[in-house]
Amino acid sequence: MKNILLLFLISFPVFNYAQSSKEILDFKIGYSPQTSYKQVVEQSSDTELLYIASDELLEKLKSNGIENPTLAKSITIIESAFKTGKIEKDGNFPVVIEFLKTTNSENKVIIPNGTLIYGRASVSTMPKLDSVVSKELDETFKKNLLQTVQSMFSQIALPEKKMKIGESFTQVTPLTIPLPGNSIDMEITTIYKLVNMTNQIANFDIDQKYVAKIAFDEGKFNINADGNGNGKLVYDIPNHFATKFVLDIGLNFEVKQDLFTLKLKSNSGFNQAVQIIKN
Repeated sequence: MKNILLLFLISFPVFNYAQSSKEILDFKIGYSPQTSYKQVVEQSSDTELLYIASDELLEKLKSNGIENPTLAKSITIIESAFKTGKIEKDGNFPVVIEFLKTTNSENKVIIPNGTLIYGRASVSTMPKLDSVVSKELDETFKKNLLQTVQSMFSQIALPEKKMKIGESFTQVTPLTIPLPGNSIDMEITTIYKLVNMTNQIANFDIDQKYVAKIAFDEGKFNINADGNGNGKLVYDIPNHFATKFVLDIGLNFEVKQDLFTLKLKSNSGFNQAVQIIKN
């Protein structure tokens, strides 16, 4: 479930751009009122888990049905719609997030179709969510889903900035990977570079660096973790929103203990397309 929520964390585009001239891009974060953002997100992953240990321990793993290395592939597709209403007297407008269709490579439904999340936002503030509506979800799931989506809005913050072609900005965000009794904290440094633009479209290159901040007791574990990512962002300037977001990420983890060493290689892809319709 945590992997699904992590996927949802990155499933909404949040960059709002406006162009003040043909040469300068003036951007800020936000959503527009009376607008629908229909999006499809496809995420794939390919992982390899390798155990290095004594013959006795490896044989025990084999007898328990664990292959070495263990290979896994998955694909998850989420179709959703983010709809905003009219601006009210206080400057806010209602927002509704609807899950239209969510499936994985096993053809299982991740979040029931028609699940709704309600909240409010303004042109200068990110949405503040207050409730989840679904007949098929229990209260614990609803609470976790609401907290996760709200965390996504509260954690992403980019300063307003005027940019010329060739200029870039850097964003640093945390990522926590939970494990039984412990966690691996990573810091993601993302560089967005404006490579070209027209009156309609702005194109960015993305470069990422993942660095681990280990939360384990160093006396028990020796851990190395790092990774890199690269991708593209395509922005519809008149609509002030991202219409395409593509990212490929490679992560490497190595956990050493007295009895064994565990190596994990993960390659994942993220592809998001957004259709914008004015209500």
